[in-house]
Amino acid sequence: MEEIKFAQLDQQQLEKINELEKTIGVTLVAYDSSAMPAQGSSAYESNNNNHPS
Repeated sequence: MEEIKFAQLDQQQLEKINELEKTIGVTLVAYDSSAMPAQGSSAYESNNNNHPS
């Protein structure tokens, strides 16, 4: 199993994450996309359309 790593964020990116957390009321976690499993894995696919429209 591949290790999934947290993203290394600069100060501006971290501030944006914090702003979004306050806006939507949840804790967000940023992952390093270069350490993500191959595109065939639906568990980590970012363009997932399984949400209501």
